[in-house]
Formats: sequence, structure tokens, C-alpha cells
Amino acid sequence: MKPLYDFIVEIGKLYQDDIQLSDGAILIKDTRFDDFEGRISYGTIKAIPAKWNIPEKVQVGDTLIFHHHVNQQPDKFGIGNNCYLVAYHPTEITGQAYMVIHQDGSVTVLGTWVILDAVPDVEEEMVSASGLYLGTQKVETKNEAVVLYPSEGTDEAGIEVGDLVIYKQNADYRITLPDGSQVFRMKPDFIYAAYVR
Repeated sequence: MKPLYDFIVEIGKLYQDDIQLSDGAILIKDTRFDDFEGRISYGTIKAIPAKWNIPEKVQVGDTLIFHHHVNQQPDKFGIGNNCYLVAYHPTEITGQAYMVIHQDGSVTVLGTWVILDAVPDVEEEMVSASGLYLGTQKVETKNEAVVLYPSEGTDEAGIEVGDLVIYKQNADYRITLPDGSQVFRMKPDFIYAAYVR
């Protein structure tokens, strides 16, 4: 099958929902209450869109990194046999395919997406005035990150790999890669400035 505008990817499992205990037992987490946490946003490319000018280096068998909508709406994007459609567009934010990790470990960023090194989430404990533990809350971090890979988007924004950039509030969409590391993806329009080296 040759799709016209979408990638076809195979995803063995939509969520990382198992928790390995020290005694070897495995717990299965119910993802219905937080379907953002634990989502798997990558799969093996089975077919490449025919109607777009996809870089030649992108091949069947590479790993495609994509938006979590595929996980949230498997009935909409699923086509059977653990395969799913992932929309691609080189410039529009509606394109859900962001980057490709090739079988040799190198990376190709698709279209104008900019991939940044994700700042780790920071949580702090909340305690009442009387000392009662109230749980944790996420601490808002600066809207700064380092550019990881070149793309049409880095060229468009005039930024280079290694640049520290400032970006728009809430533009930092976080993706967990197959190796467990995390990146942010955003469009060049979301980047306001880069620090001059």
C-alpha cells in the first residue's frame, strides 16, 4: 500500500502502561485518567507518503516520531494489524509527523519543525502552614531550551544547533523518544529570540 499524504507506522503498543516491581510482578496502569502520561509517540515506518517531497534518507524501517493524537484516537487513525496513519505536512501545524530516527541512529527533522532539548519537569512538595503534606505541583520553568537538530525550521528562524532560544509560553510540546530521552517540538513562529554566542 502506498499512502498519498500520510505515513503508515506500526506501533506494537500505544501506551507504556506496565510497571515492573522489584519482585518481578508487573502492574498495569489504567491510562483512561491521564492518556497523555505514558503515551508512545513513535513507531516503525511501513510506508512513506507519495505526494510529499520526503527526504531520501527517510526509509521504511526507520522510526517516526509523531503527535499523541494517534494514541488518543486509535479508531480514527488505525488501519489494522497494529498500523496507523500519521498525517504529514511540511509547514502546517496539522502535520503530526515530526522527525525520523534512522536505523543508523542519525536523525532527520521533517518540514519546518524545530526540535529542542527538553527541560526536565520539576515538582515541589506542597505543605500547609501546619505542616500537612498536600502533594506535589509542577514548577514552571523558564521558556528556554537548546536546539538539537537542523531542519528547514532552524534555517527559517536563523538559528543553529546548540543555540539557546526563548520560546512562546506553552509552546513546549514534550515527546519521549524510544531511548527514554525527551525533546520539545515547535514551529519557528513560537521562537522569540536566541542568545548571541
